[in-house]
Amino acid sequence: MIRMTLIFAILTQLGCQPGKNMHGNSPLVELRTGGCFGYCPIIRLTVRHDGWVEYAGGQFAERQGLDSFRLTEQETRQLRKDVLKTNLWQYPDKIESQVVDAPWSTLIVYRDGVSKSVLGSMDRPAPLLELENAIKNLAEAHGFQVKQGVNPKEPPPGTRREVTVTLRSDLNAGNWIAQFRDMRLLLIRRVSAENKWIVAYDPAEISEKGLIELFQSTDGVLGVQK
Repeated sequence: MIRMTLIFAILTQLGCQPGKNMHGNSPLVELRTGGCFGYCPIIRLTVRHDGWVEYAGGQFAERQGLDSFRLTEQETRQLRKDVLKTNLWQYPDKIESQVVDAPWSTLIVYRDGVSKSVLGSMDRPAPLLELENAIKNLAEAHGFQVKQGVNPKEPPPGTRREVTVTLRSDLNAGNWIAQFRDMRLLLIRRVSAENKWIVAYDPAEISEKGLIELFQSTDGVLGVQK
């Protein structure tokens, strides 16, 4: 949450407040997502009338920091229709939820210099959930992963590499990999009856050669392959 606060502070310094115009056009709709007990990504997406989308990624977001992308004319027109159809102005500012562990989201629309926000969780009315999902789908279509967060202790899905490790038959793979808790490693799956596993790692943290040498030096490892 501290990281997200800093990101929003940077946005403010850059003149990216919700009411201010970065690309020569006014904001149409904005989505802000909150955290949960797991790895729900904290992100902000501000869509402007000209199709520019400003992105801010915080805790557990696959893409950290500030970025932007532009919707096609067709995508922008459809989103305008979705915003108009949803009509956030008819809803209260906050919709209470009985779901404890679900993430909270805020939808904000802008009209004639005035904004309307609605805060709620997964049990909001269907039109609100559909509008949020439409915004997320657009972001995902343009290469921004916003629906699923990432575990910071695991190697990044987009850049991670894999090796296969054969362990002694009496060795528990989970217990074995726990000794490397300071590294971002992930047991992917067992691939044979002889206790052979695929292990993912972050190449930015350790080289393939370095990882193989490290594994080979530990007790209970019978072999390591690229």
